[in-house]
Amino acid sequence: MSEQPARIEEPTFCEVHPSRETSLRCNKCGRLMCADCAVLTPVGYRCRECVRQHEDRFFNASQYDYAIVFAACAALSGVAGAIISAIGFLFLVIIAAFPVGGAVSEAALRLTQRRRGRYSGQIAAAGVVIGGIVGGVARVYLSYAGVAADLARRAPGRDIPALPLDTALTTALSDIGLLVFVGIVAFTVYGRFRMRI
Repeated sequence: MSEQPARIEEPTFCEVHPSRETSLRCNKCGRLMCADCAVLTPVGYRCRECVRQHEDRFFNASQYDYAIVFAACAALSGVAGAIISAIGFLFLVIIAAFPVGGAVSEAALRLTQRRRGRYSGQIAAAGVVIGGIVGGVARVYLSYAGVAADLARRAPGRDIPALPLDTALTTALSDIGLLVFVGIVAFTVYGRFRMRI
């Protein structure tokens, strides 16, 4: 009886990282992948490309929708930021932040007819941060205008300098209540846009 020679298997390599030896294959497309490229799903390991294609079915927003999300979140958080920075009571700020975040995200979702993109959450959170800080700066300018008008009434003819933008921005950014509020609202909005439903 002649003995069959043992089969020597050729080494296989990851298609994305050709220097990494692997025998793991995507259970959908059969692509070779290393441990860094593999994504564990409920039905087994898949490559990142197959996972992305599957997720793309849930992301149906256009570039126009991204602009709407940013504008809505910035405008609404700007108004809320101006109001909250005028209140200044930290406990109330924390309590108000979560419902405001829910309302801002719901408004943005309704304006886009609930369409979401892969980056809607990040864009919404950026809109909240920028809008909230701009709202805080606007409140500083309004407060300064009130003080300047009062000084002008008390001392007519006195030259009252305009408030520099960097001073207004520094004043707004030193408001802990505003920063906590903006952070919580941004977190809430981001989480709402990342929800699957």
